[in-house]
Amino acid sequence: MRNWIYTSFLISLLWTIPIGVEAGIDRDAVILAMPFEEGRGRDAKDISSRGNHGVLSETAKWAQGKFGTCVRLKNAYVEVENHPSLSLHNTDFSFAVWINFSEEKNWYDLMAHNEAPAIDVKKWIWMFAAARFKFHINDRAIEIAWVESEFFGFPELDRWYQLALVKQGNRYTHYLDGEIFGEVTDDTPIPDEINHPLTIGSGPGDRFTQGFMDEIFITRQPLTQNDIQNHFAGGIQGVLPVELGSKIATRWGIIKDAGNTSVYSNLP
Repeated sequence: MRNWIYTSFLISLLWTIPIGVEAGIDRDAVILAMPFEEGRGRDAKDISSRGNHGVLSETAKWAQGKFGTCVRLKNAYVEVENHPSLSLHNTDFSFAVWINFSEEKNWYDLMAHNEAPAIDVKKWIWMFAAARFKFHINDRAIEIAWVESEFFGFPELDRWYQLALVKQGNRYTHYLDGEIFGEVTDDTPIPDEINHPLTIGSGPGDRFTQGFMDEIFITRQPLTQNDIQNHFAGGIQGVLPVELGSKIATRWGIIKDAGNTSVYSNLP
């Protein structure tokens, strides 16, 4: 009798838990959605329709993340093979990621599409530098930009932060934990045909992100603050529309893990 009552409760719960956001997000605009749920091996799956899968460097490891598992980066990175779908030239775009810093440094490269560690190359880099979050654009030194957030200081170590950047037209908006953290206007174009892999957790030289990264999401679409807050609340699953056929399995997965809150907890 007790089991029947419990099962009935789970069935009712199954249809009341909201999953994903159907409106507002253009699935075809998503160019990278990497939840890092593998937990083993060297492959990091891109669950967008683009198939921009990543490969962990030899020193990268798996760890408990903000949502499920994540990658632990210590002098390490994730590399995504270059593909035209990764171009941010002449388009609006948005980045979102969960990150946990493990070392205090003056400079971390969060993500980079960068031909080489030099001035006269095509590149963009999303970074933390000089106590601010920044988006750096360089087109062979002809046009250069540093799009900065508000002053942040040094990150608190062993604490999860959600970071996001949205470009709409010439307006860049930085977000920190779902809230606006600086707006800047800049007309510098993102270069086209950057002939290098996309790197997650590093850029030129040794400017590695030392820490943990989870739930990376890139779309050629300006996300709204509500979208950013959905990512803050639920990671990729909170912001990426799910197919109808996968909803039941997704809901059952949530119910299954409901009693195991540790996989959704911050690192100690």
